[in-house]
Amino acid sequence: MKIFMTGATGYIGSVITEKLLQAGHQVVGLARTDASARALQDLGAEPLRGSLGDTRLLTDAAQAADGVVQNAFDLGADFATATAEEAKAVHALITALQGSDKPLVYTSGTGGLGDTGSLVYDEETPIAASESPTVRALQLRFETEKAVTGAPGLRGIALRPPNVFGRGGGRSVLWLIGVAGQKLGAVPYPVEAADNLWSLVHVDDLADLYVLAVEKAPGGELFHAASRSGLRTRDVAAAISRGAGLGGKTVALGKDELADALGAPPLADYWSINSQISGEKARRVLGWEPRHLDVLDELGRPAN
Repeated sequence: MKIFMTGATGYIGSVITEKLLQAGHQVVGLARTDASARALQDLGAEPLRGSLGDTRLLTDAAQAADGVVQNAFDLGADFATATAEEAKAVHALITALQGSDKPLVYTSGTGGLGDTGSLVYDEETPIAASESPTVRALQLRFETEKAVTGAPGLRGIALRPPNVFGRGGGRSVLWLIGVAGQKLGAVPYPVEAADNLWSLVHVDDLADLYVLAVEKAPGGELFHAASRSGLRTRDVAAAISRGAGLGGKTVALGKDELADALGAPPLADYWSINSQISGEKARRVLGWEPRHLDVLDELGRPAN
């Protein structure tokens, strides 16, 4: 299949591109810069210069492909702006693919779930409205999910990855926490949330799920993409510390101190909640078999 993909050179996207190519697919990747275009060529993909805001380009590229993976999200913008831009792009892709029965795989996320408490959320767990402006902005992405999975005439699939690790961590949440640890000499975690529980997934396992979604996922389905749950915040922090070469050193900080250390109150708020989802549906329906299950051990290995 010829797959058109946005976000094809990012931390997650570059591995999805690699896995799609290994599975025998062609990949045409949206490239905003010359550097991104060269990176795609180095991977063996075909670059298409343009941006997520160019809906005419997105429409033409989607119609010329056998399927689409929408993986771009502007982390440099505020979440409200980024979700609005993303929704506009996804609407263009849906319109382009209607009547084709082609797959459209949309990358969502778990940030809009807020604090999952003691529950491990599956795809049917009700999502409560949040008082957090950040979480409310991210919950707008769930409307985009519904637009994709409910679109007629195409095979719309939404994936919700949790926190992602592996291959150096890109600019993931866990990587940013590690950067803060390098500055402090110990990885920070919230003093009042040391025993909160998290779900994680290795970037290679996540990319394998994208290939399965493109090739065989039924339309109209949402899949959570966690390989492991039940990981305590303080244990994740210690693993990040080992991987950052800090010998497992951690430091428990209060809310204001944590926000200062991480450089952003929203990131501190996120690091202070429970965030657990179940990947059972993806295993059952798609035959997904994550291989990187010793999460704390792998997270604690120094990046090559």
